[in-house]
Amino acid sequence: MIGKKGQSALEYLMTYGWAILIIIIVGGVLYYYGVFSPGKLVGKSKVGFSDVDVDAWTIDTSGATPVMKIKLVNKVGKDINITDITVASGATTDSNTTVNEKVSAGEKSSFIPITLSNLNPSSGSAYKYDVTITYYITEYGPGTTFKSAGTLSGTA
Repeated sequence: MIGKKGQSALEYLMTYGWAILIIIIVGGVLYYYGVFSPGKLVGKSKVGFSDVDVDAWTIDTSGATPVMKIKLVNKVGKDINITDITVASGATTDSNTTVNEKVSAGEKSSFIPITLSNLNPSSGSAYKYDVTITYYITEYGPGTTFKSAGTLSGTA
């Protein structure tokens, strides 16, 4: 027979034992669903951009060097020619300065690739890149360029 002190100690251990077991199970479930890996929970988002807006983007990390592909939409109201897209994170930048994509007013471009050799995101990692698009209005010619800038974020 257990004395009163022994019985209360046993009840104490049983109560807190069950509580600890439940906490461990809940922690395991949360870990399984990636709650402790916030990079996996980041959704795609864009902020900024003006008359030339980002319609869609992807980052392909399957090759030797990751490639970001961006599809743009022309909201300028006139035909434009995109000449440069720069992707930056802090002081590190990558760009495609050989873009020569003509986009009619109100239309979308094809996907434009930017090789991310300096930024080099890994598969599954979260990113937040500042993107600058340089373009000129076709009827004015390449002498006057404009910029549209914003931020793209998500998971590679």
